[in-house]
Amino acid sequence: MIDYYLRLLELPRRVEGVSVLNDDGSFDIYINSLLPPRRRLEVLEHELAHIRQEHFYLDMPISLIERQAEGEHVNVVLHPPEGLIPCFSSEAALERWLRNLCAQQHLDLETLYL
Repeated sequence: MIDYYLRLLELPRRVEGVSVLNDDGSFDIYINSLLPPRRRLEVLEHELAHIRQEHFYLDMPISLIERQAEGEHVNVVLHPPEGLIPCFSSEAALERWLRNLCAQQHLDLETLYL
């Protein structure tokens, strides 16, 4: 289970929300208090999508990350930044990552010895 802490904070008007990965693996999610309540919920769902899709562990352009968090299918190579080891919130998350990586490399995960 991933821990996250939701914080309502007055941010610049153009910043609706932001998530921050903490050293202990938890997340702080900041939502702009200037937004109307319905928009706050939409922004929260967007920020949770970043966490669910493990964007904090991928080396992807921000524009692609944002498009993916909005629900668009984005086909990218899932390699962590050089020098970093990917971290997964669960075995299921690791399995999804491996399946995506194998699909991109045209490999059959079932035949690999891990």
